Amino acid sequence: MARISDYDTVSGTCEDELTLKGSRFIGIVMPCPTEEDIQANIAEVMGRYRDATHYCYAAVFGGSERRERSSDNGEPSGTAGKPILFALKGAGVSDAMVVVVRYFGGTLLGTGGLVHAYGETTKLALGGMAKVSRRACAVYTFTLDYGYYSQFENKMRDIMAKRPECDYSDKVDVRAWVPVGRDEEFERRITDLTERHVRLWKMDDEYI
Repeated sequence: MARISDYDTVSGTCEDELTLKGSRFIGIVMPCPTEEDIQANIAEVMGRYRDATHYCYAAVFGGSERRERSSDNGEPSGTAGKPILFALKGAGVSDAMVVVVRYFGGTLLGTGGLVHAYGETTKLALGGMAKVSRRACAVYTFTLDYGYYSQFENKMRDIMAKRPECDYSDKVDVRAWVPVGRDEEFERRITDLTERHVRLWKMDDEYI
């Protein structure tokens, strides 16, 4: 099974717009971690921009797997969803979508004009987005004696992606996140540190 990997996503929503020959195009960038979020986002946009002529979109979701969906929503085939998706993929983000709302202005733009309008509107909207990085991590749970725990904190800090979560009783139950690709090093180092007196349980990879 393929491992997950780091990726960038959007930290929130943003929008911009373009007017071309009387038609108003409004591009909205939105978080979209799963396919189910697409319809929820479309419904939200339709509620804000009632009576628009078209609600076209493209989405890239599924973390580092980067699955794709797009829709022309009644525009000629390939004139809306594809240029939106092309611009979105060019931005290098996942778990994001762009909805472009069109209010028809009375003048037909032709195939080339539509491709230009949807692509440029998407680029304008993406220009205002704030990115955030999601880091792919291997996750471990294990139990340490207090004597080993003090050494663990000092000597393993540099390899962990964030501060471990710990439950303290007669021993210390630890949950640790290690960047994907450094998990074998982590296992080797902690085994050496504890003189093989620890049993590691490897959980499913997670993003942080």
